[in-house]
Amino acid sequence: MKKKNNKKSKIKKRNAAKKTSISQMVINFAQDFISLGNTIEVKQSYLNAACVAWNISLLHEKARATAINQFLEQYRKLNPGTDDVVNVRSDIEQLIDEKLDMYSKEKRSIINAQIEKDERGNEKITIISKQ
Repeated sequence: MKKKNNKKSKIKKRNAAKKTSISQMVINFAQDFISLGNTIEVKQSYLNAACVAWNISLLHEKARATAINQFLEQYRKLNPGTDDVVNVRSDIEQLIDEKLDMYSKEKRSIINAQIEKDERGNEKITIISKQ
């Protein structure tokens, strides 16, 4: 009888994971990071970085380092004179690890992400993904 309950519990957990939207998954793994922003525009930048980390996490482990380097090169071009590249690398690597810890089986890539305030002033994150 115990085995049956364990099996039911596993099925419930699996079904619950399937019901979680990708928007909620991003919130779950990157909420603390995104909340570092003090304006909606800065939070959007943090959300964008979290989505980059999410997508890089989908790559084969050996390809991740190259993708991180390419992202950082683009970051340098968009932010000339910046001296926080080491911190950005660390943030991206931590976010990748967090995504892999929480959602290692999730393979959908993120193609768009938006944070906005609703009519009550509450922030809402909307993610569009691709199978």
